[in-house]
Amino acid sequence: MLRIFKQNDISSAFALVIFTFLLKAKYIWHPPGLNELDDFQHGMLFSFPQLSAFYTHHPSLYVFLSICLLLCFSIYFNRVITREKFLQRKSYLPALSFLLLSSFAPVLNVFSTAMVASLILFIAFSKTMQLYHISNPRKVCFDIGMLVSVAALFYFPSILFFFLFMALLLLLRPFSLEENMAYLLGILTPIYLSLSLVYLSGHWHQLNHLVFLNLTPPLKTMAVFPLILLTVVSISMLVYGLYLVNQAGMKNAISVRKKWNGVVLYLFFACIIGIFSKVFPGVPWILTIAPISIILSQTFLNNKEKYNTFTFYF
Repeated sequence: MLRIFKQNDISSAFALVIFTFLLKAKYIWHPPGLNELDDFQHGMLFSFPQLSAFYTHHPSLYVFLSICLLLCFSIYFNRVITREKFLQRKSYLPALSFLLLSSFAPVLNVFSTAMVASLILFIAFSKTMQLYHISNPRKVCFDIGMLVSVAALFYFPSILFFFLFMALLLLLRPFSLEENMAYLLGILTPIYLSLSLVYLSGHWHQLNHLVFLNLTPPLKTMAVFPLILLTVVSISMLVYGLYLVNQAGMKNAISVRKKWNGVVLYLFFACIIGIFSKVFPGVPWILTIAPISIILSQTFLNNKEKYNTFTFYF
């Protein structure tokens, strides 16, 4: 089966669609309970009660539509990884890895403000990876700042990624005060506009009641055995993937090596944010799927095919 996704043609894309719905069918027929979703409809300054109402009345349809969104995003994710030359050849393995990892827990397949933040942050990461090849990137830096700020408005702990993208700017570009100022202005613009909207709508005095920070420490965990199994598998694949990345590092251009360093930083910050969940692991762990998927893709490209097959089924 793995050979199908190592190709880059229409048959691989079709197989990806079929594989996705077979893999996630259980979550469509048996969606997670509302109590497991950890305030999935709340943003920083606003809430979407319609999401909760829709999920309450049509949970299977809600999950189905969420999975369709994940599938579409996995295609975009695959395109970005191919464009940035993280892997040695074109394939659908990054999309496959993304969909596999998002199937580890039911809550990762439910559309939420954290999912929106995750998608926006990866788009910002995609733009950041292009900075290495842009001669005048001030506009892109401003766009990156705006995306990070919008993600924080949907899911406040995402504001921690402010430091990630600041570090990536320094990693991929020589220091430039103008570029960093453009990034900071991008961060401030959505916040200013949001606060202006709150003021104009007459809710300024209720601001302290509107703000929802989503900074809840883990109060309980999922069942012990699945948690241990998930932890062992994830850490094993992560270590193995990083080992293969290091082995292939000398063959890569300097720009690609810097981008891999950016992926590791991305994963580090995403794991910190993943802590803020009432149920561990919960909805915030969707932010870790993108960086882990990039690393996991590398584990399917070992020179010895039998290792790749073992990794896939493991």
